[in-house]
Amino acid sequence: MEDNIVQQFFSLFSFTTLLSIVGVILATWTLLFGTRWSIDTLVAYKPKYRIQLSQIFPAVRIMIWVITIHYIVFIILKPPQSIVYASLGSLGLALGLASQDAIRNFVAGVMMAVAPRFKVGDMVQIGEHYGEVTSLDLSTTKLRTFDDNLITVPNGDILKMPISNANSGELNELVAINLHLPVSIPVAKLKSIALNAAKCSHYVYLKKPITATVFPVFDKAFYYNLTVKAYVLDVRLERAMATDISERVIEALNEQALFVGTSFESKHNPETMLVKS
Repeated sequence: MEDNIVQQFFSLFSFTTLLSIVGVILATWTLLFGTRWSIDTLVAYKPKYRIQLSQIFPAVRIMIWVITIHYIVFIILKPPQSIVYASLGSLGLALGLASQDAIRNFVAGVMMAVAPRFKVGDMVQIGEHYGEVTSLDLSTTKLRTFDDNLITVPNGDILKMPISNANSGELNELVAINLHLPVSIPVAKLKSIALNAAKCSHYVYLKKPITATVFPVFDKAFYYNLTVKAYVLDVRLERAMATDISERVIEALNEQALFVGTSFESKHNPETMLVKS
């Protein structure tokens, strides 16, 4: 019986059949490449919809591969039921023994696809890594950090981690810029300068509110902690907006000679100052 199944299995893979399978796989890769190129072209043409368009490719890729595998198995190979059952049993045993981590990540990826905690284009904090989600595969998730590093995180680990999502599918996100300033500066003047600096920034999304708060802090000496909160037009411009607003505040204070006879220190870290929108 077993010899008969083995003979049937090898009889399926003739030269013509193998050539057909290779052709289908090459056609699938070409289709995926074309789909990705088309989406990237649309993103470049319509950057306003970058996040929505980027979320299409993972689902399309899964659908294309499922159709491809189904076509190869049931249209090209057409195996008898005995071979199908034997192959499934052997495959299940092999996966169970040798690929426990891979199965765990795969199952986690399926769960994340059914009940997503974030999407492609979101700015998320996963463990110690903060960046934009660039890829959601069935086994891994990839982040692009502000240092242009590509971080790959297994999906099985993500299910066990708390996830901080800064924009939740929207193109804009709330950013908080913290500046440490001398207490000699009048508070009302400081808040006015900060709000004007944010409104004049080219990176600020003006359809959402801008706020500025000031409170005193003591660390060897008293100083003001100025916090400006504004929404950035695009999550990728987070650091650019923080730098631009900081520079505008500093320049305005210098122009009005509000730093005379005082020391100045500014601190802002976009990777730790995010507030979920």
